[in-house]
Amino acid sequence: MRTSFLILSAFLCAGAAHAQSGFGSAEVSSGESVNGADSFDVSGMTPDDQTPTGKFTTAAEVGPILQMTQGNWAAVREYDGQDLVYWSHIFSWRCGLKGAKFSINGAPLQDLEMPDCHMKYQQPNSILNDEALMTFHRHELGSIKSVRIDVLLDNLTTQSVTLLRENILIP
Repeated sequence: MRTSFLILSAFLCAGAAHAQSGFGSAEVSSGESVNGADSFDVSGMTPDDQTPTGKFTTAAEVGPILQMTQGNWAAVREYDGQDLVYWSHIFSWRCGLKGAKFSINGAPLQDLEMPDCHMKYQQPNSILNDEALMTFHRHELGSIKSVRIDVLLDNLTTQSVTLLRENILIP
């Protein structure tokens, strides 16, 4: 148990050091893609302070995690005669985001509505009460072939990924 804790601590410290080194800044790639670069109008916006909080509420903290876990940004589940698209992973790191957009099967991008951050709690990214109903969208059974997700981090950089059904289908 202690060994696992030490390994996790080392990983988090290394990640925080990497985050402070400029990950996600305009000069660093940070997973920006042609897809995500034009998804958001950032004119008039200013980047948020990137001082790590230890609560994973800044791009410096969540950017590296999102970059490493892009394959988990969405999931598809066949349930009750429908395809459910889950956004739980994105919601878990939403406090370091200014916004997110998604596209199903190459359709035009649309805003992904997310709950607010709960800064008064120790875990501001928690999903409370009825917010759990926001974590998935319903679609016709078998209709989801691909899901594109673009995120705008609070340092005004973007990350984007397109995921295929066969790679995100869960039981």
